Amino acid sequence: MSLKETAVNELRSFYRTYPTIKFAKGEVVFHQNEAPSCVYAIKNGVIKVSNISAEGDDQLISFEIIDDIVPICWAFSKTTKALFYYQAYTDCELYIMSKDAFESHSAENVGFANAMLSRQVGSYIGNMLQVDALEKTRAYTKLIYTFRYLCLRYGRDIKKDLVKIYVPLTQQEIANTTGLTRETTTLELKKLKEEKVISVRQKYYTVNTAKLDARIDDEYDPGITVNMLTKVD
Repeated sequence: MSLKETAVNELRSFYRTYPTIKFAKGEVVFHQNEAPSCVYAIKNGVIKVSNISAEGDDQLISFEIIDDIVPICWAFSKTTKALFYYQAYTDCELYIMSKDAFESHSAENVGFANAMLSRQVGSYIGNMLQVDALEKTRAYTKLIYTFRYLCLRYGRDIKKDLVKIYVPLTQQEIANTTGLTRETTTLELKKLKEEKVISVRQKYYTVNTAKLDARIDDEYDPGITVNMLTKVD
């Protein structure tokens, strides 16, 4: 068993001792600035994390996926409230536990603590890749690097040089992720499809990583271990 699989097992063996709660797609999990009453661990589904401005604009921050803890900053006592707005992006099933139980297990179980640390380091690397993509000036390049980030953070190899991103993405969500307009995003996505860098079916993107690698200045995956979607029964 790989180190990643071991870490996943450490997390899930703890989560499975708790009951679950379901949220339908679009349902609010936590409001921004809400004081949570519990910690959730994602069993199935995707949670969208966003920042809602005073004008009501929705700025996408990230997606939380299977085995992630929400809200993570509150769970580790780094904030007293939910820092962002959490919404079920797909139908979700979440394990529900008290903050005290989560903190106690983290403090008393070294294997769990190491698994959680490994996961958060992976998220940190993913966040750096996202920032790197946002720093690109050309829209085409920004999208190329964004798909690199999405593959490494939310993707899974389905065959040689093909990665499927397991978060369903609308063109508007991609625009929100990159800071581009919807119109520009549509045009640049069309180019990538014509070049067979990407394909999409029912909002799920598949990326040809060899073609992607040929279009970026650095390596697609220089030994990075970020992907959170390890399959463990």
